[in-house]
Amino acid sequence: MPLNELIPIINQLQEAFAPCAIGPIDLPQIAVVGSQSSGKSSVLESIVGYDFLPRGTGIVTRRPLILQLINEDVEQDFAEFTHLSKRMFSFEDVKNTIQSETDKVAGGGKAVSPEPIILKVHSKKVVNLTLVDLPGLTKVPMGDQPQDISEVIRRMVIDVIKEKNCIILAVTAANQDIANSDGLQMAREVDPNGERTIGVLTKLDLMDKGTDARDILEGKVYPLLHGYVGVVNRSQKDIETKKSMKAAFQYEKEFLSGHPAYAHLAQKQGTLFLSRRLNAILEDHIRGCMPGISAKIKDKLREAQEKLHQYGDDDLQTEQQQRASVLNAITRFCQRFAEFMEGRSINRDQAVIYGPARMRDIFTVEFRQSVHGMDTRQMMTDEQIHTVRRNAVGVRADLFVPNAAFETLVKQLIQQLEEPAAACVRTVSEELKQFLREVLDKTNEIGRFEELSDRVWKECIDLLSERTRAAAEFVQNLINMEVAYINTDNPEFEKIRTGVYRLMAAHQGMNANQGSAQDLLAQQAAAKAQKPDPREARRDGTIKVFCRDQWKPHYVKVENKTLHLFVSQQDSSPVRSVSLEGCAVKTVDGEDARSTNIEISLQKSWLGARETVQLGCETAEDAATWTTILKREINPPSEGADQDPGIGQPFNMEKNGAGRGGTGPVRLSTDSLSLNRRTTLMPRAKVTALSDREVLEANVLRQLLEHYFRIVRASVLDSVPKAIMLMMVNNIQENLHERLMQQIYLSKDDASFPDLTRESEDVRLKRAEARQLVQCLRKAIEVMRKL
Repeated sequence: MPLNELIPIINQLQEAFAPCAIGPIDLPQIAVVGSQSSGKSSVLESIVGYDFLPRGTGIVTRRPLILQLINEDVEQDFAEFTHLSKRMFSFEDVKNTIQSETDKVAGGGKAVSPEPIILKVHSKKVVNLTLVDLPGLTKVPMGDQPQDISEVIRRMVIDVIKEKNCIILAVTAANQDIANSDGLQMAREVDPNGERTIGVLTKLDLMDKGTDARDILEGKVYPLLHGYVGVVNRSQKDIETKKSMKAAFQYEKEFLSGHPAYAHLAQKQGTLFLSRRLNAILEDHIRGCMPGISAKIKDKLREAQEKLHQYGDDDLQTEQQQRASVLNAITRFCQRFAEFMEGRSINRDQAVIYGPARMRDIFTVEFRQSVHGMDTRQMMTDEQIHTVRRNAVGVRADLFVPNAAFETLVKQLIQQLEEPAAACVRTVSEELKQFLREVLDKTNEIGRFEELSDRVWKECIDLLSERTRAAAEFVQNLINMEVAYINTDNPEFEKIRTGVYRLMAAHQGMNANQGSAQDLLAQQAAAKAQKPDPREARRDGTIKVFCRDQWKPHYVKVENKTLHLFVSQQDSSPVRSVSLEGCAVKTVDGEDARSTNIEISLQKSWLGARETVQLGCETAEDAATWTTILKREINPPSEGADQDPGIGQPFNMEKNGAGRGGTGPVRLSTDSLSLNRRTTLMPRAKVTALSDREVLEANVLRQLLEHYFRIVRASVLDSVPKAIMLMMVNNIQENLHERLMQQIYLSKDDASFPDLTRESEDVRLKRAEARQLVQCLRKAIEVMRKL
């Protein structure tokens, strides 16, 4: 197709999209932008060759005017409005029609409207060209203009020129500073590089003597890709005296060619050159955009047809039609919910997690944090543990930790998991409620029927409430199940249980057979001289060290109150040496139930902060051994001083920093036996009221409780999410469609279908808009076929 026929094609597309409030396609066009006093109207009238625009003070152009110039060999020039079926040969009538149509839509005041007026001008004097005249930019409201008129016009202009297919014709008066040009400033916001902006300088003949716009026209001040064109408009006196366009063009030509600053540019200046230049720019622009426009129209047509299909037929007179519409709406709703729960909702905001991903976050982050945040040491004090233990023993003396006391206390701990588990159920239920509401709002097949939408929502809420209660009951039973049977034969728990019982038995035997303290101390010294403690002999080995946010194996050596860290045993010099003077050593839980870590808190630095060195042990026995080595290196025992008691040795509570008047940690450690868990316990509250034996028994019982609680906690963290998915989430997905069909579609009340399928006025309007858009796009497809 020749280039001179491309602009008429765009004109036909504009006519096709005119009934739509907002054009669905970004068509190539030239938008005229400038302030009210820039001479914008005069430029347009000069290009057309007729006075056809309303004039006056304040805002005159209050609706966008799409001006389509058509070069035709006609006997008499005429104009026509696309919404009126008549030709106008008098351009004074054109002016009056523009004014009346503006008042009809925007009102008789000074308000503006984005609804365009399309005006065609047929003449053999014009070139094929399409221009969009936008309201003039203003800053201060005048008279009865709305106070926000400046911002309203600005948004209207931006909405048009921000499109990539829009060429911006920025009109600026030459007798004003170009830096203050409203048109160029607006164009720069959306086209900062000036790639689709062409500048027009008006009123060249009104510049002060001794000044000119040569540097601007040559692109030396603010360069634009399409350059600048200078024009000379008719003055207000020329307009009032009806000076002809031919005479105005002659004066413009003489001024440009006779001015010393513009003579060398005269061939590329003036209104006639501007018309030809705009025609060439627009045709080249259309040729580059046309393939993309065709594809966009087809895509928009498919979307509009799908949307119209969602609104369905507006003629639902028979029961069969009504039932079919209800069935289709229910089926589509359930399909969209399934897509949503599978993460396939393409219209969902991808900036946040939703659906199953959100539920996983609840299970693995929120629920886990609430359970791990429970502090068993604050739940039960030493006094509480001792009281329960004494009540379980009664008047009898006990040899081992009483089972009744252990079960009573551990059940109290397990019952504390009820609230986090119930909260998890409630949180997932609320998320599902939001999911259902969001899907329902986006399902137009149901949204078009207000009564049907209410019924579907009610059934969804009823089903969700039922499954929430079922899930909550199931989760409660999981907790009750853990409380109902305390399985002390659990393999994980059996290890620590056996060790504790053997240690307690040894302690009881020691108390029954111990001699004088002096004899025992002498025996300990003699035994030590004959056979050194193996833990004292061991002062090096391979262990994991936490450095740079990860665990790495290192060869460790302890000597002279210093901890040396080597990369390997073959290294001659350590990578780091840590002084143990004044350090504090304690054990903490590892990453899993079996491992135990050691924290060495170094002396405070001059900044007042403590640095921590962390060592990782695979088992509690290793942690106990290394802890003993480090503590003895920090505080070496004097000759005959007490050691950590082992089997066959008396357990001295006061010398270990606990007992009557003591507040230090109680250490349970032997040469041949360990408790298989952490060996450093937290300080207890008010231990002065307890005897040495009672402190020992309370702390041993606490260790048993904490270890068993960890086992139960891990089980609950694993079982509760599974129960919620089984009893609530999956059940709703599987039974939602059947529930809606049973309660709504298969209802025996046939009289309800007319009510269910009654549409609101808003839905009728939206269907009419969708149908109109489909018609406009189909018409545009017919226009594109001419290419």
